[in-house]
Amino acid sequence: MKKLLIMIAITLCSLGSYSETLKIGTGSPSQTYSRLTKELGTACMNDIQLQETNTSGSMQNIDKLTGNELQAAMVQTDVLKYRGNTEDLSNIKTLVTLHPEQVHLVALAAPNIKEGGTLGFGAKQVVFNTISDLAGRTVVASGGSYITAQVIRLQTEISFNVVEVQNGKEAIDAVNTGTAAAALFVGGAPLDNLKQLNKAHKLLSFPDPVVAKLKNVYKPGVLNYSNMGSMGVNTVSTEAILVTREFKTPAMVSSLAKFRACFNSKVPELAETTGTHPMWSKIVVGAEAKWPMMVLPVVKK
Repeated sequence: MKKLLIMIAITLCSLGSYSETLKIGTGSPSQTYSRLTKELGTACMNDIQLQETNTSGSMQNIDKLTGNELQAAMVQTDVLKYRGNTEDLSNIKTLVTLHPEQVHLVALAAPNIKEGGTLGFGAKQVVFNTISDLAGRTVVASGGSYITAQVIRLQTEISFNVVEVQNGKEAIDAVNTGTAAAALFVGGAPLDNLKQLNKAHKLLSFPDPVVAKLKNVYKPGVLNYSNMGSMGVNTVSTEAILVTREFKTPAMVSSLAKFRACFNSKVPELAETTGTHPMWSKIVVGAEAKWPMMVLPVVKK
């Protein structure tokens, strides 16, 4: 009997440690959101469990959050603002601010395109170096990156055509087959799927005049991918944030407060742990987001 009571006590203690779960929408398993969630989940496992739901990105995360399928979601600020222009998202609040999300424009280093000349003679190889070179071309993107591509096209007035695809693999395939001139990805560098590419691909830069046109929405950034031979490539970035709904019940408020407290306490540790995602070092604990913050009680760690 004594042994049975001890076993029950141990079980109850164990359940107490893991009784609270936060269901978070991330993105593709190979992308930054997913990796950050896994690493944070391990660091915070004694405070709250994080249950990851893989999605196509910011757009689907917002849909699932407003549709009561998630309790929190990682999104791009530019996508949230874009959606907020046409629908009521006042119930969505920032739980914590994350990291800058760089815009990656991937193209073939030597696309199989020749233009100019007369009667088939004198045609020149087309080379894409900057986003400005994409005027009149097709750019593919998926999820929140599709919205980013639309915003950038409108803000810069560069007349490329934006086509939505299902995922990152389909986007790269479109570039490889010549269906698209470039694929646009948004995420904290380095993106795992782009680390798998080689010098057959390249990153296109954002010239200063283009960056200036985007200053009201995006910040300047720089990309380095030695595998593609693309080092010091100028780009722009938006801000990633973790958002939630404005829950009222004491249980959910408590869970969200515990999550925020654990996040704030673990970021410095994760930033200095060898092997974790480099984006941890880009997160400023307690930083105010460009989207309204969720008011929560302070939990001391």
